[in-house]
Amino acid sequence: MPEQGVSPVALFGRTLASFQESAALFAAHSLGVFATIHAKPQIAEDVARRCNCDPRGIERLLNSLVALGLLHKHGATYVLPRELAPYVVPGVDGDATGMLDLSAELFREWNDLARGVKEGVPLHRLSSDALLGGDPERVRRYIRAVHTNSRQAARRVVEMAPLLPGSTLLDIAGGSGIFGAEYARATPDLKAILFDLAPTIEAAHEILTAEGLEDRVTYRTGDYRSDPFPGPVDAVLLSNLFQTESPEIGHTILAKSREALRPGGTLLVHGVMTEPDETKPPAAAMFSLLMFVLFDQGRAYPAETISDWIAQEGFGVRFVRPLGDPFRSKLILATRLE
Repeated sequence: MPEQGVSPVALFGRTLASFQESAALFAAHSLGVFATIHAKPQIAEDVARRCNCDPRGIERLLNSLVALGLLHKHGATYVLPRELAPYVVPGVDGDATGMLDLSAELFREWNDLARGVKEGVPLHRLSSDALLGGDPERVRRYIRAVHTNSRQAARRVVEMAPLLPGSTLLDIAGGSGIFGAEYARATPDLKAILFDLAPTIEAAHEILTAEGLEDRVTYRTGDYRSDPFPGPVDAVLLSNLFQTESPEIGHTILAKSREALRPGGTLLVHGVMTEPDETKPPAAAMFSLLMFVLFDQGRAYPAETISDWIAQEGFGVRFVRPLGDPFRSKLILATRLE
């Protein structure tokens, strides 16, 4: 059913043309437009010369980026908003352009989505095995990007589910360790343990050290699919994890989490979750399709499904809450039963 108040032709046209916005962003990134304007606000002719581009094409591209809110225009001069720099300019503080690089790669592969749906295989495998066998520098860029993009969500989770001073938090497959670091920053004497693959741990240590957070987190190398979890701990955090795995692996993760937790300990499950029919909200439904593109068994599960798994593995669910705007994820808080 079309959106209320939106005509079918408008809905169709908007969906059909939506790729153009991404194409403009990726073109500007590959041409060095954002880095050029970040170095110095300038007019279109200067950007064209420095980026070795056609002046007419650059002017059209820059104006489209202004229309999208990715650049500002003052008279004839184009300016990059300072808050956007980490996402589009390589090498700045908080560099998160790894996510932009990955999305640019996926942009090409989305054109082959029909084959992926027909054959049932990831178009761009981003599994644990792929990370272990991949380019270490590419892994570092990806982890850095996730770190920057997750900071505000981590702070929201800490606000929604504070832990007691002196607690021990185990962050499973926590990437850069940003969630554990934010918990440690907000909670006196909290000990955060990051449990992840060796390439990820190496990148996380580098990132947290650069931010002066290295003493907030300890590191344990392991694979959540095959290795036991460190314990006993007071809380286990599973952030953005179930959406990459099958229900069978999901149950395995929960069983290991219960073993690691002290009786009465806290389980935190964070991630993008759909409504029960898996078509709403739209962003979550599209995210589920993205997980199909990236992982062998990935999807955005309904919060109700994950809550059922949690209950089956010996936990009592205390609440399920959305993080709220601008985030599209939810948080499930549960307690290990005796």
